[in-house]
Amino acid sequence: MSEQLKLSFSECRHRGNKRELAVLKFLSQDTFSDFKTLSRILQIEKKGNASRFLSNMVRKGLILKHETTFVSSKISLWGITLDGLAIVDEPLLPVFEPSRVRPSTLQHHLDNQFVRLTLESKNCTNWISGDRGEFFKKFEVKHRPDGLITLPSGHNVAIETERTLKRNKQRYQSIMTSHLLGRQKKIWQRVFYVVPTAKQKAALQIMFNDIKFVMINGQPVNLEEKHYNTFRFFTYEELESLSEVTI
Repeated sequence: MSEQLKLSFSECRHRGNKRELAVLKFLSQDTFSDFKTLSRILQIEKKGNASRFLSNMVRKGLILKHETTFVSSKISLWGITLDGLAIVDEPLLPVFEPSRVRPSTLQHHLDNQFVRLTLESKNCTNWISGDRGEFFKKFEVKHRPDGLITLPSGHNVAIETERTLKRNKQRYQSIMTSHLLGRQKKIWQRVFYVVPTAKQKAALQIMFNDIKFVMINGQPVNLEEKHYNTFRFFTYEELESLSEVTI
């Protein structure tokens, strides 16, 4: 075998190992995902090549494939196994259990991954999922956001991914209180709300602006501009189109 072929083989194996590790690191935080999301992580444009790569990881026992019904159609999911967690040195994190996938929260789970990857593509780092034990251990807040991420500037931002808006204004008032306390404790400096459509964004902004006070230690605190400025609102499309993410 020529030196050029040896080098080419070595490069391909290195690239494959790097992609494999990227998938496992992602799934160690989010447990499972769909084909579209994992293809984005793999950075493989051809569907067939991405499918073969994931199938190879399944054969190695690093991930598990599961098909489920979602919105009257079949969807394939891939989740991390104990052997996969061992590769990224996180054996104590949850493994993929297909029986625990709930159709009612599946779309939100995938939407949250879209937001995470979009922010990471803009040089944001240190994503922590709000439902992970790591979050509970580090932060004491009443309401857990969907995630926490660090911007290139070093500022921490809480992420709220909303597929459908809550009808109860009091619920948002409670969440707003928790976020303002999170900022006061310097856990995060801003809160990003991300929604699918411009109409939802406008409705959410109106709802937040309509909240005039929050309760802190049993006492009402009137909201000022500095409090409202803690919150920023984006559609998925707007988030994608940002040239840089700032607070």
